[in-house]
Formats: sequence, structure tokens, C-alpha cells
Amino acid sequence: MDQQPPRENDRVQQFSRLLVSNQRRIHGFILSLVHDRAAAADILQDVSMLLWEKFDRFEPGTDFAAWGMSIARLTILNWRRRQQRVPLPLDDELLVILADEATKVSCEYEDRRVALGHCIQTLSDENRDLLVARYAMDRPVSGIAQRLGRSRVAVYKRLTRIHGLLLDCINDRVQAEGTQ
Repeated sequence: MDQQPPRENDRVQQFSRLLVSNQRRIHGFILSLVHDRAAAADILQDVSMLLWEKFDRFEPGTDFAAWGMSIARLTILNWRRRQQRVPLPLDDELLVILADEATKVSCEYEDRRVALGHCIQTLSDENRDLLVARYAMDRPVSGIAQRLGRSRVAVYKRLTRIHGLLLDCINDRVQAEGTQ
């Protein structure tokens, strides 16, 4: 009847997975350049449509978010041209420079986020549990200290040591990835 061929279904699913997992980064990129939530949402919709239309040009294994941000940058420039009746605070040349920097920062942030996930897994169960209690469960340090039978100062010192371990691990992983 109206079924798509299996290859097309795979393509749709692949696109959907990539878009859903990268949409926040692309939206954040757009919002950082537009500074208007409603306009950013509209631009994101336009970008999503363009990404689908151009999906056959996307090379699997490359960074979908970076590709999406490059399309978003062009879409933002077009949006700005249509907005000429409203004075805009940045000229297009500066916007391109900012867009390039925002793309770079977004990619670096993602690399660090992935490294953090790995580094958290290398912590001892005790240290990982402390992080979960403090940050994922948002428990106050005083409550954690009471539960562990330690002083608040001791818990703060331990959290500081864990932060240092994580920072070193993240920096090492990102640096190692950069040299590969």
C-alpha cells in the first residue's frame, strides 16, 4: 500500500536518532546567536527541515551536530537578512566569526561531557555514590555528612578531591583524543 521501502525506513530512523540526540546542541547554538527564544525555535524548525532535505549529503560517522550548526549558521544569516527592518546588534561578518567559535566550543563541550561520563565510571563506588547523592539527588552536604557520620568540612574536602580527580581525568582524555 503506502509502505516505504526498507532502506527509506532505515534512513528515516537514522535521521530521527541523530536529530533527537543533537537537537539540544543545535538549538543552543542558534539561541547563542539569535538571543530570541521564539525566533530560535522557528529557526530550529527550518534547520530541521533543511537537515532532512539534505540528509543524503551527510556523511555517516561525521559530527551531525557540527553539520547541523553549519546549516543553522546559513539559516541564521538568511533570517537576519529578512529582519533588516529591525536593527540587529551584530553585522553578518561578526556573526560568522561568533558562529564558528560557538561551533568549536560546542564540540569541545561535547568532548568534555563524554570524557566526564567515562571519568565518573573510573571513580570508586564510594566516591561515585557521593557525587550521585550531592548532584544527581541534590542532597545538601549537611545531610550527606550526617548520613556518613562525618563533618560537613570533611565532605566538602572529599568533594573537592573528587572534582580534582575528575578534572585531571577529563583533561587527560580530551588531550589524548586530540592527539589521535
